[in-house]
Parts: sequence; C-alpha cells; structure tokens
Amino acid sequence: MEMQNLSRRRFLLAGGASISLGALLAACGGGQSSGVARIGLAPDPSELPDAPVTDITLLRTATSLENNAIFVYEAAAGAGYLSGDAAKLAARFLADHRDHAAATASLTEAAGGRAFTEPNPRLQSIYVEPALGLIAEAADPAADVLALAYALETLAGATYQMYTPMLTDKDLRRAAMGIGEQEARHAATLGSVLNPARLVSSHGSSVAAEYREDGDPSPFYAAPSAFGTQAPVPVTLGPVDEAGGRTTVNLETPYLNSMAYEYLDEE
Repeated sequence: MEMQNLSRRRFLLAGGASISLGALLAACGGGQSSGVARIGLAPDPSELPDAPVTDITLLRTATSLENNAIFVYEAAAGAGYLSGDAAKLAARFLADHRDHAAATASLTEAAGGRAFTEPNPRLQSIYVEPALGLIAEAADPAADVLALAYALETLAGATYQMYTPMLTDKDLRRAAMGIGEQEARHAATLGSVLNPARLVSSHGSSVAAEYREDGDPSPFYAAPSAFGTQAPVPVTLGPVDEAGGRTTVNLETPYLNSMAYEYLDEE
C-alpha cells in the first residue's frame, strides 16, 4: 500500500510538471501575439540601410567632427572656463575649425552630396556631452577643457590620416592632408600647453609649431614617427570620486558605425 501511494504521488507530481511545461510552451509560441515580448520570441530583425562608404560619406563625417570641436570650443567660451593665452588659443582653433567645416561642406556639395551641418551624433552623445558634464563638476575645468580639446584635435588628425587613402579623388586627398596637418598642429600645441616640460609630442605630425601672435620664433616639437596614432585617445576628466579616481573617456576615430551617412538626413 505504501508503495502504491508513493507511485501515485510521483505520477501526480509528473502530471503537474507536464501541465506547467505545456502552459509555458503555449505562452512562448502558441496563440495570437499580444505585442508583448515573451520567452522564446525575438523581434523581427530590421535590415541595415544600404550605405556604402563613399567620398561624400567621408567628407560629411569630417565635417561632423569639425562641428564637434566647434561645439566644445563654443561651450568652453560660453562657460568662461578659459582665460588669458589659453582663451586666445582656443579662439584661434575655433576659427580654424569653422574654416575646416566650411571647406569640407563645400567639397561635399561640389561632389554632389548634402553637406552635414551638425556634430557627429555618435561622438556627441557618447563622448562630448558626457565629457562636458564631467568638466562642469571638475575642480579645474580649464585644465579639463584643454585635455578634451587635445583629445579632439588628436582624433581629428587621426581621422583625416585614416580617410586620406580611402578617398578616391586625388584632389580630395590633397585637401584632407592639408586639414589633417593643421589638426595635428593643434594637438601638438595643446600638448605643449598641458605639459610644457615634455618637448616630444606623442601625437601629431612630424613637426608641429606653437601658435603665437607676437611674431616671435616658435619652438618646434618633434613627434616620434612620421604619422600619428589611430588608436583610441584617452582623456581623464571630472571630479575625484570616492575611490580617489577620475573618469577616463576613450575617444575613437569614427568608422563604419559612426560615419555621417546621407540617410541620416532623412531620419
């Protein structure tokens, strides 16, 4: 009798498990869809847009980076983070970036494309805006602005370096090299401001001169190689946290997932 009761109990337990499993399977795959995601159901995959990397795409992306830099320099000026020589240098670089943005936009239109007029969306949302938020809480916002500017200038120089061989038109390659060389000079100059004791810049062109307005000869800073790095550029910003550290942001050269494709204008 005891063995009979045990067998019956096992049968009931097994039956309960079967009912539960059946209910789970029904919830997963059977019946009409309610529009709510359930276990075992995945949303229909959306097709990626057909967006080849053309000369126009590269030019638009270059313009977007110039607009990122413009945004940062204008934000720093509006907040009054910089003063004296640092403010003059930032104003000079801001004017350069406006010229670069106008030049790359004009080249885009000459190539038959639509000029990109906004900062690079991915770079802006993932790096620039969070970085500016950290700078607003920093103990020394001026130093952090210069560090962010150095990172952006380095990133811009690396981007033009990477895009130059990708451009199919030789005149566009020549223009990209000219602008990239100026971005590298910006980076080298900011590097000498941030660390005056170090006369060798880790990024930038083979020779980069400090900008001056008084006409005096400028010191030259040599880079360790003919070309700059294209690796992510780390920049440490913001207040000190409870552990005694600060936030490090790694800026990356825009590639396939962050280019300013023309279809973005339609979104």
